[in-house]
Amino acid sequence: MPSGNGACVLHQQLAAQLPGYCVRSYSPWWTLLPISLPWFARGRQLDLIHTELNYACFLKRPGLPLVATAHGYSLDPFLEFYSSPLQRLHYRTDLRWFLNRSLAMADRITAVSQYIADKLQPHLKRPMDIQVIYNGIDEQRFQPIFDTPHRKHPFRILFCGKLTRKKGADMIAPLANRLGTDYEIQYVGGGELDAGAAGSGSMAAIGVIPYEKMHELYASVDALFIPSVREGCPLAVLEAMACGLPVVGNDCSGIPELVEDGEGGFLSEIGQIEQYAEAFEKLRGDPQLCRSMGEFNRARVEERFTLARMVDQYKALFESAREAGS
Repeated sequence: MPSGNGACVLHQQLAAQLPGYCVRSYSPWWTLLPISLPWFARGRQLDLIHTELNYACFLKRPGLPLVATAHGYSLDPFLEFYSSPLQRLHYRTDLRWFLNRSLAMADRITAVSQYIADKLQPHLKRPMDIQVIYNGIDEQRFQPIFDTPHRKHPFRILFCGKLTRKKGADMIAPLANRLGTDYEIQYVGGGELDAGAAGSGSMAAIGVIPYEKMHELYASVDALFIPSVREGCPLAVLEAMACGLPVVGNDCSGIPELVEDGEGGFLSEIGQIEQYAEAFEKLRGDPQLCRSMGEFNRARVEERFTLARMVDQYKALFESAREAGS
């Protein structure tokens, strides 16, 4: 698996739960030379290979079942506006070929959301089901602290993600300016935003937080902000939900499959600062609404998005693939 992303974290969680499951991660830079990827699966006695979908075709080995999981969908034309010229060329040419070839070679295909599964369907050249297995998180680590007094000054909003337009980082400063000093938007990740662009608003860069400390960060804020334009099944949303936080984000891609609008948070049109601001004003002005949405999200995670549920689904899938290939 490529290192440094949520997919790698999920595979490491599978390794911790399933005996014999081993993760071999590699730098994403190796995808510039994809013919090198088979090296990462060499020298091991394997019963099955499980990898990310886009480059799965390079890891296929004779006699071994290949399970490929789609964590995202980069060929969406909507993303061209948020991509560099080189990225657009990559998506239109070699990556499209890699994806189609991987779909043809995989023995089992999974997607982390129904949104992604639907996007992949037109690429299938053979009858094959795409199984949706939602990401799961450790609900014992990520727990709410509902007895903490509600903070009104300031109301703390958390943004988790790369500081890119695709992730909606360009929405942080305008939203801070619109909300004013009664709110503080904290953002995680490398790099800095132009604080001056926030005007009278408040923003705080809190740097890179180790995954082992993320549950403490969620406990220190009041709500999660996810203005990303495209997502599969974002871990940050599930973790925040498990910690009893309401979520404000975009009504697009895989986000509505996690966040129920009006129950666990508020979903808006992409890039609509006024809609985001009104959502946070409702939350700050009504502590009971904030708490009830957080409780709803916690219950939703316990019902649908636990780590144990995800592990059981992958375990059953792996066993099915092995039996079919034997």
